[in-house]
Amino acid sequence: MKNITKTLLVMISSSLISFASVAGELSVTGAAKASYVISGGDKNNSNKGLGVSNELMFAASGELDNGYTWNYHTELDMADGGAASNDDTAIVFGLGDMGKLGIYDAEGGLSTELSYGIGALGTGQDYGHTMTSLGGWGYDVSADPHIEYHFPADLLPAGLGVSVGYAPNTADGQGNSFKSAGADTAGGGANGTGAQQIKITAAPVDGLSLAADYYEVTNTTGTTVGQTKSGGNMSFQYAMGNFKVGAMRGYGEPGRLNKAATASADTATASNAEQYITTGMGIEFAINENLSVSYNVESNERNDKTRAATGTTYIDNKIEAEADIFQIAYNVGGATAGIYVVDTDNSDYVVGKEETKTIFSLAMAF
Repeated sequence: MKNITKTLLVMISSSLISFASVAGELSVTGAAKASYVISGGDKNNSNKGLGVSNELMFAASGELDNGYTWNYHTELDMADGGAASNDDTAIVFGLGDMGKLGIYDAEGGLSTELSYGIGALGTGQDYGHTMTSLGGWGYDVSADPHIEYHFPADLLPAGLGVSVGYAPNTADGQGNSFKSAGADTAGGGANGTGAQQIKITAAPVDGLSLAADYYEVTNTTGTTVGQTKSGGNMSFQYAMGNFKVGAMRGYGEPGRLNKAATASADTATASNAEQYITTGMGIEFAINENLSVSYNVESNERNDKTRAATGTTYIDNKIEAEADIFQIAYNVGGATAGIYVVDTDNSDYVVGKEETKTIFSLAMAF
């Protein structure tokens, strides 16, 4: 009996392997990158790090009997320190004239904060991983496992594109395996138990691209909810010859309880405010086919009203952190060498705190 079972398992496994090889094609992509980072508070350059890329994307694709296509990908992504994990996973179905439908986990973002797209190496502060965790960029359904539908590209005039996303359980976490049961959604409070987002893009004239998005949570609970979680961005980019210019504005409003209904004191902190507002603008110039330079200015404003535990008077606390970003990219023999410098004032929403980060990089895609 055991031998028969083993034989059946081998036969089934062989059939599945054979079916997979016929139904879809597998590819591996990534980039061979190395960087040297110099950073530190108060411009003292106290931190230094040497790193090598550690991400690989495995992708498969195929076609169904009805002509629809499917694409699957997942990434092997090792965190700092070497802990390995799979993330950025998605299955996307091409529905022909009916658009695309996808299931995403830690992937498929609809937020447009980076759509203004200025940066010889990457857009603004995002490339240097500074300030992005402290609000102001809005929110994204990619933070949770979700479903997206993308309307057909030629359905609307003026190059309009529309995508919508829905996350049924924002308590679910990321990196879920097949048949994941999800997390308890009770007690969503001001942050809700689900989320929805819409993204609209347009290209009305040559060289001009526009983008906007709006995010809000669903199923909020509690009688003391003063503000539900929401956010959005809008941006534009215009390219003419060797020049590109762009700008964006975004906001994020965390879910908050009604302060009048709480007995404890409320204090201003970097990650706990009523509203965060981000603005960005920049210019990029391709000196020749190999050399590009760019300059960005981005500001992150925190707006927070606080009150004492027994008081009724609110104090308006506003502080703005501003970053200047310089980038140079040079392509030599298929490799891109780059220099990235970001200089931030009032960093982390601390008045007078100055920080700088310099990144020297070398990248080859494959």
